[in-house]
Amino acid sequence: MIIITIIPLLALAGISLNMAFSTTLSQPDWALALLLASLLAHRNNWLWVLPCALIHDLVLYWSFGTMTLIMAIIPLAMIYLDHHLGTGLPQRIVLMLAAICALPAMGWDLQASLLTLCLCVPVWHILTRQYAQQAA
Repeated sequence: MIIITIIPLLALAGISLNMAFSTTLSQPDWALALLLASLLAHRNNWLWVLPCALIHDLVLYWSFGTMTLIMAIIPLAMIYLDHHLGTGLPQRIVLMLAAICALPAMGWDLQASLLTLCLCVPVWHILTRQYAQQAA
């Protein structure tokens, strides 16, 4: 339950950081990294990740559904891949890379995309561990 409140608040702070320092620093897409990591950690998080992703798109890209569409496809792809290949880390890594690869198409440079990837992996690890402890 704590994850549901902390991650959206951190994502809003990340959107603020992206807007505040967009011209001076090459920085990751903070909100995308947090939301993507939480979606990869537990696919049922789509219930609150997708509205947060829509806010992310509206504020940063002034559009409906640029990243929201990609984030909406990820849980469906996870269900399909888990059913056909079994639950596993490689499928989720491919989905994460596919989502991150969309950033350069939206105007982010390669360095910012790699920074987003480097932020997403440890957050994903922490959230996965947190969900594993809750289940035990």
